[in-house]
Amino acid sequence: MSWSRSRVVSAVAAVVVATATLAACGNDADEQAGGSASTAAAGFPVTLKNTFGETTITKKPERIVTLGWNAQDVVYALGETPVGMPKVTYGPTAAGVTAWDAGKFDPAKTQLLDIGDKYPFEKIAALGPDVILAPYEGFDEATYKTLSGIAPTVAYPGAPWQTTWQDQTLLVGEALGKKTDAEKLISGIQDKIKQVATDHPEFKGKTITVGSFGAENYVYMPGDPRVQILNEMGFKNAPGVEALEKTNTKKEFSLAISKEKVADVDADVLVAYVDGLGAQKFLADPVYSSLGAVKRGSAYAMEDQQVISGMSAVSVLSVPWVLDKTIPNLAKAAEAAG
Repeated sequence: MSWSRSRVVSAVAAVVVATATLAACGNDADEQAGGSASTAAAGFPVTLKNTFGETTITKKPERIVTLGWNAQDVVYALGETPVGMPKVTYGPTAAGVTAWDAGKFDPAKTQLLDIGDKYPFEKIAALGPDVILAPYEGFDEATYKTLSGIAPTVAYPGAPWQTTWQDQTLLVGEALGKKTDAEKLISGIQDKIKQVATDHPEFKGKTITVGSFGAENYVYMPGDPRVQILNEMGFKNAPGVEALEKTNTKKEFSLAISKEKVADVDADVLVAYVDGLGAQKFLADPVYSSLGAVKRGSAYAMEDQQVISGMSAVSVLSVPWVLDKTIPNLAKAAEAAG
């Protein structure tokens, strides 16, 4: 990190003290206006479990900070606006957000946070959040404790980077006092996915592998949301992917595979992220071109970073956006698989 832990703690403490002072003044006004009654009526406090323990949110959050890929999507879909959220560096719009958030993002209301390989704790604390939503972000316990020192932090409930899109939506909904609305969002997306499965019977039972290919090769595991949603459409995981999962003792969302072993994860349909290599080079490569999926024309080589991002960051906002862009090519690949 570019600052010491003591500096972070000091900065956080200073902001917390200032925030507490402001909050005390605000609480007096709330009590005079009957604020405590409205808080109780909203169903707070609420306690949410996570992989590190549990988080209690005592009242409806007004200042929301999100971390990770998807939490802000759920916040927007629930009619709320975050005061801080990550700046998008992979496939961003000119504003620095995802394509599906572009119509909702207002730079006057939301500060974009440069995350990179470290968390800007001081900037997060300076926003004075009531809650930090990170139900998918795969940070460690030390980071969780530092974030929790700033505000109640909703972390992932199981393995890092593998919270289903449904659980992400529900956790954010519960944290904001909008569980029923979150359940409606989930139901709506599930209906869309079911309709895709109905409209495309060619997906049913076809084996699929999702991977990133190029300078390094990675295969996404069954616990990853981008794989789960394809399963929900009717695809089933390739035998090679299931075999890899048996070796996945750390429950990682993806596993590296050598180029020489790529044939082990061949499938009826291969979804290949090739934004670094390029589709033409991928299809012409002696190793990749020897795959059955490539020979049959049932490999869907994706190089548009926004589409890859939409397929990877599965959420109640990204799914409708990305379905229109990917279903025709998935259908073409499934039909080519026979």
